[in-house]
Amino acid sequence: MSRCARIAAVAGLAALVPLPVLACAPAPAPAPAPTPAPTPVARPPAPLPAVPARCPQPASSSFGLGVEAAARFWRVVSLDQGYGALDALAVSGDGAVWATHSTQRRTGTTVETRFDGLRRWAGGRWEPFAVPGLTVTALGAVSGERAWVFGAAGGAPGFVGTYGDGTVTTQWLSPGTGTPPGTGTAPGTGTSVGLAGTAARGPWAVSGAEAWRWEEAGWRAYRLPVKAGAVGGEGANVWTVGGAHSAQGPAARWNGSAWQAVGVPELGFPRGATSPRAHLDDVAVLGPRDVWAVGGVSWLVPDEYDAQGEPLERLRPVALHWDGGTWTCAWGPVGSTFTQAEPDGGGGLWVLDSTGTRLLHHSAGRWTSTEIPGTVAALSHRPGTREVYAAGSTPHGEDLTRATLWRTG
Repeated sequence: MSRCARIAAVAGLAALVPLPVLACAPAPAPAPAPTPAPTPVARPPAPLPAVPARCPQPASSSFGLGVEAAARFWRVVSLDQGYGALDALAVSGDGAVWATHSTQRRTGTTVETRFDGLRRWAGGRWEPFAVPGLTVTALGAVSGERAWVFGAAGGAPGFVGTYGDGTVTTQWLSPGTGTPPGTGTAPGTGTSVGLAGTAARGPWAVSGAEAWRWEEAGWRAYRLPVKAGAVGGEGANVWTVGGAHSAQGPAARWNGSAWQAVGVPELGFPRGATSPRAHLDDVAVLGPRDVWAVGGVSWLVPDEYDAQGEPLERLRPVALHWDGGTWTCAWGPVGSTFTQAEPDGGGGLWVLDSTGTRLLHHSAGRWTSTEIPGTVAALSHRPGTREVYAAGSTPHGEDLTRATLWRTG
């Protein structure tokens, strides 16, 4: 695809370049980032115990969330005419939307999907940013003029690229040196990366047992008390959980100077279940004593098989709420899990389930559910507002889709 690149990938690195580019030009080769000085390691605070210690799973016919059909609807902001989808998503306080985009093309009886770089939605239209040879695993956005991109390129250990103040910043991600996100596994090759925070002291990025925070002039690394793959919150109210497909374990919270492990109740399984697995995929921080961790459990049903003759697997979603001292467990019906959670800006939250077609909303103790006429891949709350965006695709024909952006309203 021949477009004037506004993001350049050079020698396994990617960088966001200034927007007012009038002609294509070769990107300068970035110099490897200097190895930062070791970060002082403070003694971590004692872990908080899980209260209660367990969350038994209710009967499959029970629906602890008590979901009702929602009157609230999501409206389409953008629908592509070409074939493709939106994936990762970040929305800044000024309303700029950053997303990753992929294209689709039918080749004989198959559909070929190709990563097509980044997009920025501003002024009622998309602006493309090509990033050839790159896998983007996380986005963060401060404004339409400043964004963070994490990812990997080929066999390189990963990269972080930023655009801001009319300059380009790129860094190699060197495992073990404190340069994000170094845990020995590059993002995009088995390690989940999350972003939280948009101020000068932010964003946070997490991967495995390390977290990094941008502190005005550089990255500072912190050792996490538990492995993490998802992070949420702002300011001093930041939490992590294990992330998608992780083994169940404690969460962790930032107390303003260090990370503290927080025990999570053990999630129960039906009697006789085999290969039980529990995971927490995302966290939404609504306040210092108002935190939601969402995920689910899976297990195999003994002596039962699916249409392909494979052992029958069951899934069940769960939403855990922490009020500052204790957890409350709300189980959904058997059939899916929860994958993402975002604050709604008004004291509630939106939750996406693993079908990608159902969004649940919680407010004032009441759960409602909305069906989306498409597939949602990512959610993002616009800071300082009650707007939440959803990125994904809408079916077009038998196996093709069109990239779609939704918003609450």
